[in-house]
Amino acid sequence: MQILHGRFKDRGIIAGFALAVPDKGEYAPIIEQAKSLGIKPIVFSPEKIVEKPISLQQQRWGLEDDSGNDTVVGAALALTQEQTGWKTLVLIPLANLLVEAAEVYGSLELYRRESLDGCYADERVPGAGWAIFSHELLIGLWRSHEDLMWARGGFAWALKKPLYPFKIGSWHCPRIRARIFTDLRLNSERMQHVMSAAVCDNFSGSAFSYEKWLATSDWESHYCSYAPQVIKLEPTNDCRGACFNCPHENMQREHLYLPADLADKLVAEFLPGDDIGWVLAGMGEPLLHPGIAEMLRGLAGFPLTMHTSLQQLPEQPDFPWFALDQLRISTDSLAKESFDQARPGCSWGNIEKFLAFAREQKKANPDRFPETGISMLRNLQTEVQLQPFLRYWKQVCKPVFREHFFRWPFDLPPEPVQWYQILGEAEYGRQGSRTSVVDFTPVKRRPCRHALLSATVLANGAVTICPYDYEGTYALGNLNQQTLRQIWQSPAAQDFRQQHLQMKFAENLPCSSCRDWYHPL
Repeated sequence: MQILHGRFKDRGIIAGFALAVPDKGEYAPIIEQAKSLGIKPIVFSPEKIVEKPISLQQQRWGLEDDSGNDTVVGAALALTQEQTGWKTLVLIPLANLLVEAAEVYGSLELYRRESLDGCYADERVPGAGWAIFSHELLIGLWRSHEDLMWARGGFAWALKKPLYPFKIGSWHCPRIRARIFTDLRLNSERMQHVMSAAVCDNFSGSAFSYEKWLATSDWESHYCSYAPQVIKLEPTNDCRGACFNCPHENMQREHLYLPADLADKLVAEFLPGDDIGWVLAGMGEPLLHPGIAEMLRGLAGFPLTMHTSLQQLPEQPDFPWFALDQLRISTDSLAKESFDQARPGCSWGNIEKFLAFAREQKKANPDRFPETGISMLRNLQTEVQLQPFLRYWKQVCKPVFREHFFRWPFDLPPEPVQWYQILGEAEYGRQGSRTSVVDFTPVKRRPCRHALLSATVLANGAVTICPYDYEGTYALGNLNQQTLRQIWQSPAAQDFRQQHLQMKFAENLPCSSCRDWYHPL
């Protein structure tokens, strides 16, 4: 608060500062600090806030376009306007320490010149964004839809829907985005570490430059070295399928199941609040692991996704599906005949059976059962099915993120399938092995998100540099000899990440010619 106040206090066009804060004892110190800075506290009742269901919380989905707007409580803004009488409100969340004063003033000029009702930009990196609203917009929505204004994210949803023909503007400065997928809001231990370690001139003053901070503070090194952001865990490399163009049949690694004690040791290194998500995937079918249920229970407090083709359905009636946030089912088809051709050895019957089960479970336990998605891999065999795939699923479900992570009222039942997607074909280090007529990889190379922020743990305990290193050829260490944190902080791992940040790769690594750096696992 003191930093943001210092950025804007010397500009004459600012009429005053206010802090909207819940009426809770834990916020008493920050209220006193606000008063000492001449900031007016606007205290509101937290009991009135309607929290979003877990399934509608954007961080559960881990998408790059998380702007932070879906956590805004519109009623707090309306109360601020009501108690201050200001005609225009500029909203800067306290977690957004990278807001640039000059850009805010520039957007105010746009707002006034175009006579806008509101002004914000969803494409900005979280941590550097703000919004501007007129008093007519805030008070109008407050009087007509008080229920929405007290619902977390309801205000942002009402502007995007939109409920009324609001005149909403946006701006595109700064145009530069961070090179890696990040959330730069000060709302995690990782970002507290980064903000304290990344050095930049004029950080607390009005001359602070967001673009200069990105370019000169060395924040990327601190962000990446703190810990992996995603741990991609391979419960087993055993698989019954022989899917088209999959390298599994050529894999020389021994088929193994990750030992339970090794899995427990790995999970014990981290806490649910460590800003780390987990993905159960790899070169095998996770559900074939005999201890997969216990593994899921051990990970229940973390953001958790599993990729599966449902080669085997769990027989336990109490199987902990609730531990998962997301479940991605690989189908590559719309019907059994084409499925059997593209994914021989997998079971179409299991997929149909599970989707029927999921439909009932999602209806009975909307916030406990995982969000289910259907994926199709674009390749030579599936090319003719892409449009039918999209047409079918568009009729079946409405992806929750298309509704801006909001469903009103909240007690409306969610869709049984929450998303569908078409994935690009990967090469797995086998150059020229792609058969798709479309290349998903952008022309301009950026640092690889897998290399910088993901730790890939294979079933034999090896921690390799890449989820597409299916043999584990480029392992940085092994959990049988070291902890994951030790491997992540090792000189070899740090040197590898620096190569990616500098875009200069060692000749003995496949990274320089890789085309899978952009692909999601």
